[in-house]
Amino acid sequence: MLLAGCNSFALDDGIPNTAPTSTVVSNQSTAPSGPLVRRQTGSYPTFDGSLTAANTQIGDEDAAGTEAQLTALSQARANGSVSDAEYQRRVAELRSLAANHGQDAETAIAN
Repeated sequence: MLLAGCNSFALDDGIPNTAPTSTVVSNQSTAPSGPLVRRQTGSYPTFDGSLTAANTQIGDEDAAGTEAQLTALSQARANGSVSDAEYQRRVAELRSLAANHGQDAETAIAN
């Protein structure tokens, strides 16, 4: 069985195949040729100065010490050397520190 389709396909559909004309959307001149240089425009963004943190960051030693304390607390709870009440007290203390530390640091920075 042989199938036949529409044989009236034309490559020329009446629409010209030329590129559209260019449109100028700004009156700004083109960039100057040569190397790029920094311009002091007095407006954002400026990356002139070095970026610094608002407060001191935690050091590797402090992070390792805190990790060791948390690991010791977890192991003490697991082997029963610390009571559940003591464990919950320490966890509540650490959660309070986590919740309030940001505000305390901002207050210290502001003063």
